Parts: sequence; C-alpha cells; structure tokens
Amino acid sequence: MDECEYIVFAKVDENGVITAINSSAFVDGIGWTEIDRGEGDRFHHAQGNYLEHGLTGDDGIYNYKLVDGIPVLRSDDEKAPELAQIAAQAEISLLKRKLADTDYIAAKIAEGAATREEYADKLVERAVWRARINELEVK
Repeated sequence: MDECEYIVFAKVDENGVITAINSSAFVDGIGWTEIDRGEGDRFHHAQGNYLEHGLTGDDGIYNYKLVDGIPVLRSDDEKAPELAQIAAQAEISLLKRKLADTDYIAAKIAEGAATREEYADKLVERAVWRARINELEVK
C-alpha cells in the first residue's frame, strides 16, 4: 500500500509563536504556513504527533516559534512574560474573591449597622487589595 504525502501547516501569532499545527488531511492550508511534508502518522495527524514537546506545555504556554519556516523550541526566558501574566491573573482572581468575601462590611457600614472604626483593619486590607489589583492590571 502506497503512503500518502501530507503537508504540515502551522498557524502563528504576531510574534511568530506557533498556536496551531495541522495537516493537509484536515485543513486546506489557507491562512496557514507550510512547514513540512511527509508520509505517516507524524505528518497525517500532525496536531498531536509532529511537535516533539507538544504544542503547549503543562502550563498552557505555547512551546514553539517559527524561525525561517522551522519550528524552534521557545526558551524559558521567551515564555516568562506569559507565565507572569498567568500568575498576575491568578493573583487578581484571588484578590477579587477576598474583596467579594468582605463586601458585607461596606453594606453594614452603609446601612448604619457598623462603623468604619469597627472594621478599620479590614478596610485597610481591602484598600491594599484594590491597589494591588490596579497595579497588576496595568502590567
């Protein structure tokens, strides 16, 4: 039985980072960049078999960039800004949850059921949390 030759295509973002891999068995190639040709499962089912380290790592960060038409493994330094952004989003989510968990304080003060003095320490914490959220969102 003769093997069929497949074309391996990549999609890249504005930084040349590979965000998708597929083959001519599944896509027509329009809007994709041809990076290889060959026979067998590596080429036919390129999305799961072509890149040695997979499209993304366990952290969800893309592993490869396209350099002169060739997939090249990205360094930890190249991935660092994306990892920092993920960490920042996780911290923002945590801080927003803390704010939501203490929203009752503002309601009690607004309704006259408590005073600012009673919750002075927690109000300071809330202000720090909001400032940190603003700082992280600017980054």
